[in-house]
Amino acid sequence: MAKKKVSDTRVVLTSTVVSVFDVSLNAFVAIVTGSTVMLSQALQGLSDMMTGIVLFVGVKKSKRRPDTQFQFGYGREVFFWALIAGIIMFGGTGLASVYFGYQQFIRPEPVDNIWLAFIVLFFSFCTNAYSFSLSFRRLRQSGGTAGWLRRLRHSSLIETKATFFLDSIGTTATGIGIIALLLFALTGDSRLDGAGGIAIGMTMMCAAMLLILDIRGLIVGRGAGQTTSRRIIDVAESVTNVRSVLDLRTMYLGSDKLLVILEVHLKDGLDTDTIEELIDTIKRTVTIAVPSVYSIQVEVETPDDELSDL
Repeated sequence: MAKKKVSDTRVVLTSTVVSVFDVSLNAFVAIVTGSTVMLSQALQGLSDMMTGIVLFVGVKKSKRRPDTQFQFGYGREVFFWALIAGIIMFGGTGLASVYFGYQQFIRPEPVDNIWLAFIVLFFSFCTNAYSFSLSFRRLRQSGGTAGWLRRLRHSSLIETKATFFLDSIGTTATGIGIIALLLFALTGDSRLDGAGGIAIGMTMMCAAMLLILDIRGLIVGRGAGQTTSRRIIDVAESVTNVRSVLDLRTMYLGSDKLLVILEVHLKDGLDTDTIEELIDTIKRTVTIAVPSVYSIQVEVETPDDELSDL
């Protein structure tokens, strides 16, 4: 039995709900304990929540139907909202965590009720790990036969990649927090609490930069990777009466929405009706074989070497 496909809406909503719990619990515990690690956890959860809301808006807006002004639809709008999410991650919470951690490191304040912090960190680790697993599964389901790192690098599922980064940060941050507070419990040195806050902030900033750089390529107009491009060419050339694909151009119009322009060389002696039916067959065959193809245009061309012989 095939596993149920994880939707983009489910991934984003789950990450947002987890973030709401993180902010509430960690902010309360940060006040009770005075721990900078817990404050950083609350800021990280706040970043996740704000980012989740922004991404949810982006996903919904990107699914609007094409109109006369946006004839290819609004799919690329999700890239804009994901960019805003990356900026929030970097400046709004990453820098803040580093600042508060630095203040605790140079001017240590006492940390109380450490056991309460451990309980909440363990709970946060479990919820973030579950949310992370959904993002991981959605990326795996869309990756075809490509390796895991290649899927992560080349996938256009930017809203899922954003939540993947956020949830991996959340899981990593709770791990860092547990280690930092465990060392504090063993040594009694409050500066370790500050060092944990700095480490969490730096982790958020690094992940945000990776996300922003990835979004930049999609906004500029990144196309499909070599594996997908090779698959499109092979499928098109497998159609009867197609000699070869002369050129292929692709560009992502949104999350997992690929624009494809094919130049094909056909066998000689075909009449107009046959060529028209053949073009429709190529479009249908490629779309079925590569589900991410959202819009496809097929152009019939003659190779340059044959033109020179005329």
